[in-house]
Formats: sequence, C-alpha cells, structure tokens
Amino acid sequence: MPATQPSRFARTPLWARVAVPVVVLAGAAGVVAGVVAAGAQPPATVESMCRSAIESTLESRGHADVDVAQSLRVTGADGALRVSGSVTSVDDSGHADYAALRCVVRDEGDAMRVVSARVSD
Repeated sequence: MPATQPSRFARTPLWARVAVPVVVLAGAAGVVAGVVAAGAQPPATVESMCRSAIESTLESRGHADVDVAQSLRVTGADGALRVSGSVTSVDDSGHADYAALRCVVRDEGDAMRVVSARVSD
C-alpha cells in the first residue's frame, strides 16, 4: 500500500486555518459598515435647515451661485431658534448680491421646521 502524502490543508498550521477566515470576515464587515455609514445622512441641524431654506428662496428668485456663510449665529428666542448670518449670490442680471439672512426654526418634538427664511440687503 503506497504512503499517502498529507494534503496541503493538513500541512497548514492550525492558527492560520483559524486566523485567515476571521481576518477576511472582519474586513468584509468593515467594508459593509463603511458603505452603510457613507450612505447615511447626518441629522439635520438648525444651521443646515436654514441654509437650505435660504438657498431655495434665492434660487426661486432667479439667483445663482448662492453661498451661505459657513459660520451662522444661533440664538434662542420665544421658544424658537433664530439663525442669522450672511449670504452672497448672483442675481439674474449678473451682479453680485451681498445680503444678511435670518431664519426662525421651531423644534416640534421629534422634528424641526423652518418657520421663516428672510434675506435683506
């Protein structure tokens, strides 16, 4: 009876037979978690809600290249949050327009709502 040679799998150390699948599974889980996290939207903030409302308001008036300031001031008043700052845009005649913005955002339990979004020169 001829002697049989051990298979390649049998010659692989036990630690490698356990570690390699664990590392592969952990890497796959990390990739899946990264894809899910990248697809998830961050929760809306008062500033982001105001920024979106101002952009929509100006775009509906024919303005383009709307740029809301990155730093906005948030203050509380009358049970609402007031957001103020500046915005630049280009009007329909091509002139640069610099304006002050003001938004009022109300917290309605599990949601926030923009009550007012105004732009003044």
